Amino acid sequence: MKRQLLKSNWIIYIIFILAIGLAVLLFYPKDEGWKVKTIIDGDTIVLGNGEEIRYIGIDTPEKSDPYFEEAKELNTKLVEGKRVSLEYDLETKDGYFRTLAYVWVGNVLVNAELTKQGLACVYSSRPNLRYVDYLCSAQRQARNAKIGIWSIPVAEKEEHYLGNKYSLRFHRPDCEYALQMADKNKIVFKTRDEALDSCYSPCRACKP
Repeated sequence: MKRQLLKSNWIIYIIFILAIGLAVLLFYPKDEGWKVKTIIDGDTIVLGNGEEIRYIGIDTPEKSDPYFEEAKELNTKLVEGKRVSLEYDLETKDGYFRTLAYVWVGNVLVNAELTKQGLACVYSSRPNLRYVDYLCSAQRQARNAKIGIWSIPVAEKEEHYLGNKYSLRFHRPDCEYALQMADKNKIVFKTRDEALDSCYSPCRACKP
């Protein structure tokens, strides 16, 4: 009698586990969370599970800037409706609570591809520096080819530029952020190209 009861309990347990597994498959498809549902712009997407992803290490043009549509269009072509792999660095969330990630489609790093096509600039932030050299190499390739954002002439050139060793940004000498910079973090670049070659990113405020 005990054996029959034990066997009956095991059968019920197995049926219960199978039912839970079936419910998970039906209502929470395995791949849906990693499938790109919405393209916000050139460097931000939303997955099928509602998670907003901000690409690490790059910055694409804002809506009011040249090449915004081109960057968004390329991002759309690369990831929309596709299953992506997310690779994280040391810091996984930004100030807007978005997930920070390197986004892969197969063996293509989308962050780097946008940069290589001249539709993103390197925008590294500590401590997420895993692919900074790779992204800088992609940016150098686009700059040399003068494509995308690198085809736009710089309106005003300065006699020198000030870089911040901590933030990895460079500024015009009279920029408010340059004036607030600690001396220990200052580095002087003679030209804009020198700053870019050193993997420093242009300040969003003074736009050097």
